[in-house]
Amino acid sequence: MKRNILVTGGSGFIGYHIVRYFSKRGHNVYSIDIASNTPEERIDIRDFEKSSKVFNDVKPDVVIHLAAIASIPLCENNSFECFETNVKGTLNMAILSNRVGAKFIFASSSAVYSNPLKLPTPTSHPLQPINFYGLTKALGEQIVRYYASSSHVIFRIFNVYGPECYRSYVIPDIIKKILAGFNPVPLLGTGEESRDFIYIDDVLDAFRISVETDAIIGTFNLGSGKTYKIRDIALMIRDIMNKPSITFLFEGKPRPGDIMINLADINNAIPGWRPLTDIKTGLRATIEWYLCS
Repeated sequence: MKRNILVTGGSGFIGYHIVRYFSKRGHNVYSIDIASNTPEERIDIRDFEKSSKVFNDVKPDVVIHLAAIASIPLCENNSFECFETNVKGTLNMAILSNRVGAKFIFASSSAVYSNPLKLPTPTSHPLQPINFYGLTKALGEQIVRYYASSSHVIFRIFNVYGPECYRSYVIPDIIKKILAGFNPVPLLGTGEESRDFIYIDDVLDAFRISVETDAIIGTFNLGSGKTYKIRDIALMIRDIMNKPSITFLFEGKPRPGDIMINLADINNAIPGWRPLTDIKTGLRATIEWYLCS
């Protein structure tokens, strides 16, 4: 069934892929993003009146809410702006979705768990964010449950990677620095931090199920169910790029608000979904894109 889908944050890494993916599947997809190059799409989700007009014009069946300040350092240093965007913006989108009866799909984060007491971490785990970004996502979840209790999906997304990522995430950072000729390659943290990396195509598949299956509601982890140390990821990238002489120089201390390990329990993932892309396949595809771009 063709649906009207409104995507907030449609110019971001995940948002760009979401807009293109669902458009190819035949849905009517509308994007808003404060950073959009298209004037009519350049909507600030903190502006309730302008956002309300978009909802009235689009009449979405589904809202995919991705827009957020997603950087832990930016949120730590700009807590008021982060709160306004991540919490007030989510409140605006949830209220407007409720008004038009749209299903609300919220991009939360594994940051709500912080340093978990249990690994792999189930969605039943207590929320105990240790950084402001994680706190805003935990508050956003409560807002979504309140305003869209009968029709919502919350994805606690782990570390997404893949082609066409222009953000300063660790995998693109390593690739770009190797391509730029750094040796040793300078990297933040200790290298011992461990992350559950999930490839963008697997993320898109989970969103597909949540959009196209009305009966699915609830909170789900969106990760690969495997975790890798950043040091090991760097070595994998070096080997795939056939750069055996490259070495890595880690800063040697954790970043403020950073966690040591995350690992998704996906035993109760969204029904009908399983991650299909192993880490080396995903890294190869990502590296190939950077080599060709």
